[in-house]
Amino acid sequence: MSVANQETVRLASKSPGARAGRWRVVVVTESGSSSHALPPEGTMTIGRGDDAGIRLDDTAASRKHAQLVVSSGAVTLIDLGSANGTSVRGRKLAAHEQVVLGEGDAIELGTSLAVLQIDELSASTRPWNLHTHQRFLELAGETKPPFAVLRVQVIAPPGLAQEVLSAELSPHDTVASFGPGQFEILSPGRSPEAAKGLMEKLSAKLVARGARVRAGVATAPRDGTDPDMLVAACSRPASAPSEGFVVRDDAMAALYRLVDRVAPSSINVLLLGETGVGKEVLATELHRRSKRAAGPFLRLNCAALTETLLESELFGHEKGSFTGAVKQKDGLLESAQGGSVFLDEVGEMPASTQAKLLRVLEERKVMRVGATVPVSIDVRFIFATNRDLEAEVARGAFRSDLYFRVNGISLVIPPLRERQAEIEPLARQFLADAAKREGRPAPELAPDALATLLAWPWPGNIRELKNVIDRSILMAGEGRLTAEALGLGPAATPKRESAPGQASNLREEREAAEKRAVLEALDKTDGNQTKAADLLGVSRRTLVTRLQQYGLTRSRKKSED
Repeated sequence: MSVANQETVRLASKSPGARAGRWRVVVVTESGSSSHALPPEGTMTIGRGDDAGIRLDDTAASRKHAQLVVSSGAVTLIDLGSANGTSVRGRKLAAHEQVVLGEGDAIELGTSLAVLQIDELSASTRPWNLHTHQRFLELAGETKPPFAVLRVQVIAPPGLAQEVLSAELSPHDTVASFGPGQFEILSPGRSPEAAKGLMEKLSAKLVARGARVRAGVATAPRDGTDPDMLVAACSRPASAPSEGFVVRDDAMAALYRLVDRVAPSSINVLLLGETGVGKEVLATELHRRSKRAAGPFLRLNCAALTETLLESELFGHEKGSFTGAVKQKDGLLESAQGGSVFLDEVGEMPASTQAKLLRVLEERKVMRVGATVPVSIDVRFIFATNRDLEAEVARGAFRSDLYFRVNGISLVIPPLRERQAEIEPLARQFLADAAKREGRPAPELAPDALATLLAWPWPGNIRELKNVIDRSILMAGEGRLTAEALGLGPAATPKRESAPGQASNLREEREAAEKRAVLEALDKTDGNQTKAADLLGVSRRTLVTRLQQYGLTRSRKKSED
């Protein structure tokens, strides 16, 4: 069991004042784990023998393997001449060698691992009343917005985190601990800017004292009002994308962690998901986190251009190569040297263009329309589609060899209806943005409006949500945005439990909700499919596909049942 890469922090002082709590050793063996409190002063032996203070069920450990000495708040490890040796921070100790440990240090003994921790919850060390996580959630639920929730995880000398928090937090702030060196802070009355400033100040103070810190912040009502949602929001700072984006769903957080691993490589990426889920946002993040971030990032919607224009945009053309080609033009691929190219709706690409794109992917050279000499290119490709490309390949609409080139790795973006935790913070963000554009204060989101937003199936996903918010702010009265202003209709009412014999399958319920939403949009636009698509935040082609899927071969007028 190697811990060669384990980072450690030494104790800043050996004086009694440095000991902010009792030391604890967590032992992990092949048979399980156990936790052992060390004495305030004195020694404890670790080994396989029955008389060991910390007994290891490990045949590779010696009967008296090592000893821990606690003195003046410091912990010293001594190897007792063990047969297989003792390792700390990836280095094997000499027989009877001593080393001073710090919180978080990992000790290898045989095949077992012991980790030194400080018990921050020791009653004698509390500078304030540390609440439990559950009580923290209850207090957050009782606090009226605005307020902030911070999570701070610290690896540092014992007592340092409490010392810094005590100095920087106000008497109105509430602190809870959810583990050694891990704190939750409830700060009433703090705006998003003030909360971010507090988080940065705490982090800077801790880092300046030699600590390793991971911190996150969320604010109500901007990031939601549910305590669990807020805690989850500030628990994943490493997975969030650029400032201003919302990542609250566990699947989306995992997706962005995958983006972090994929982005630095040159592999082709295929983004899959329904219309409006945020494929372009994810493509932008892939480029921003890549080694090509300083280069160009160019986008092209393959469904928005005719075959001739698509080829001209992608590959460029020579002067006179076709009617209207009055001068030479570099193509999108050629002009993106050193950067990334995002080809949206790649499933809509004509067969002839597919063949040329395949050649580009294989040779990394591009031939302008009408040219005789190819040009080498250095670009990273990101593709996106809302189509099932495997099904398109099966029916002969998409080349199988191109599919395998395009699909270096695929990232699937879940629809908004499966990301319930993100609906409220996204709505509040869009509401604030829309109000700012209109030059007015952001209206409060009324409870019935929030319930309506959470119940709506969002067939147009994030794009539809943004459209609804942008439109509704014009209808909202001063101070409140109600469900009526959203204009989503009865399809958004909360679902009732299915009666016996009715479909309870989640997919059927979702499709039924989508169908209601489509019909509602058509009713509002007197059957105009283009306007209905705009209302739903989807393309007209997507709407037509939905109509065919639901067997709605003709538009419904308001006069129809």
